[in-house]
Amino acid sequence: MADKSKKGPGTPENLYLSAREAAAELGVSLATLYAYVSRDLIRSEPVPDSRAKRYRAEDIRKLRARRGGSPGETALPPGAKAGFGLGGQPVLESAITLISDGKLYYRGADATSLAENASLEQVATLLWGLSDIQPFTRDELPPWTPKLEALAAELRTMPRIERCLALLPVAALEDAAVYNMTERGLAATGARLLRLVAAIVAGETPGPAPVHEMLSRAMTYGDRPGTELIRAALVLSADHELNASAFTVRCVAGTGSNLYAAMQAGICAAQGPKHGGLTTRVESFLFDLANRQDIEDAVIQRLRENDPPPGFGHWLYPDGDPRAKCLLDMLARSHGDDAVFQRVERVRRVMAEAGGLHPNIDFAIAATGGVLHLPRGAALTLFVLGRMAGWIGHAMEQYRSGQMIRPRARYVGETPRTGLQ
Repeated sequence: MADKSKKGPGTPENLYLSAREAAAELGVSLATLYAYVSRDLIRSEPVPDSRAKRYRAEDIRKLRARRGGSPGETALPPGAKAGFGLGGQPVLESAITLISDGKLYYRGADATSLAENASLEQVATLLWGLSDIQPFTRDELPPWTPKLEALAAELRTMPRIERCLALLPVAALEDAAVYNMTERGLAATGARLLRLVAAIVAGETPGPAPVHEMLSRAMTYGDRPGTELIRAALVLSADHELNASAFTVRCVAGTGSNLYAAMQAGICAAQGPKHGGLTTRVESFLFDLANRQDIEDAVIQRLRENDPPPGFGHWLYPDGDPRAKCLLDMLARSHGDDAVFQRVERVRRVMAEAGGLHPNIDFAIAATGGVLHLPRGAALTLFVLGRMAGWIGHAMEQYRSGQMIRPRARYVGETPRTGLQ
């Protein structure tokens, strides 16, 4: 008879690890583990009859094995696999964006410096690698036909992002110049696309006004400090190297699909809750704190339950996301006495002291929306519209390469069977 006192590999005791055990297995701090959880990069499950969380031992140990099995090394994002580069190793060459030593550069220019006064259009021109082409002329406007105008009016009550996804395929059919794949043609199409999406989310007719001014009119009634913060949020969101949405855009562009199709793919990828959609989770978290006085206790309780607030930590910036710091510093200068901003600062302070985590760009954009009293979902809108500048740059770079992205899978299924069984 088998000894039932022994714990086999399939017993519940061996299926899961506590937070401390998981961190020890990976050779990382609890703060790093919580950062993975906050971005949904590692799965956690509730412990039955408890408010604590537990982690699948199989996932943790597979991750450690991929890293070479040596605790103490810098951990790759959970779920990352070596070989194709999804764990932080380069996948393909790009001259657009560099993340190095805790800083972000757009073609060699510090993104946080650009956020001080550059417009999204200026940053887009930089990201697209245009030296002798000015795409954002007053005459470079998207077609706004009666069909598009009527459809936009009909969809006016839809969420902004879904409205864009519904209108872009129709707009592509109305824009014959989308098939001009020359350098100048792609730049012009990029400008029309950026202005079109800005007009859709603002509920306006497309025009030559700067994107941040159009959004400010629609969301803040033209408040000057708000306009500047929206501009900075767009610039800081413009690109982040080869993230999920940028890679998706490049895959679509690599097949030869036009820019409109590539942007639709980018939006679909970005709105997921593990990517740009994380801003919506931060919005909800901050909204839930609006009527609470015990903010510090609420944050500590979430840390105690291994369920830290969303929008903190980023595996590429262990010492803090420079984009978030830049935007929150600007927010402090313009709205430092605002009650909403004071709540944001209390959350940030307790997370730094108790959790060892710093805010990322998702938290900063959502916090900006909260302080400016923007409508729910505005943070995702800002993220997507800003990131479109980078997506267009990645699509253009992929078109220039003339290559289609076709990775190979590492097969882990059953061994092929030959002969009669």
